[in-house]
Amino acid sequence: MANVILTEKDEKQIADLKNKFKKNENVSISNLDIGEFKKSFDTILYLHVLEHIKEDIREIENAAKKLNQDGHLIIMVPAHQKIYGNLDKAVGHYRRYEKKFFKNNFNNLKLINFRYLDSMGYLLYYLNKIFFKKETYPSKLKIFIWDKFFTPVSVILDFFTNYKIGKCIIAIYRKTV
Repeated sequence: MANVILTEKDEKQIADLKNKFKKNENVSISNLDIGEFKKSFDTILYLHVLEHIKEDIREIENAAKKLNQDGHLIIMVPAHQKIYGNLDKAVGHYRRYEKKFFKNNFNNLKLINFRYLDSMGYLLYYLNKIFFKKETYPSKLKIFIWDKFFTPVSVILDFFTNYKIGKCIIAIYRKTV
């Protein structure tokens, strides 16, 4: 039985994942929604997925039902609706998230950790939205500069700002009942 189940809806992505993990017996690929699984899980991860799901609260509630007692739900999403822009629209984001969303109680889930990540990314994303209003996708040069220079700085700044600002949110819940 698989230790890790990766879910995906896009057929090309499913084929790519199956090819990538074809030699790993501990990984299986599925196209099921979380509510369609017959089993429960110790951990469920949504890493830059929830913003693509229209009914996000229902998705979280369905995930909570599939968690074992003391199981964890880990969610990573883009932060700050005020910087929602052309790139978000182009890649199918319904929204970016605010801290208050994660204060909700979802089917016996207790928020045990909340952090912002990528403090430099927040500043750069905001400036990009102001100065490059018509741009949808960043240039290869911007991506290179972001990855090689600003990401390492962001890792350090995130630590020194105690994860209080950033362009992404990570929220970790534990199922309590």
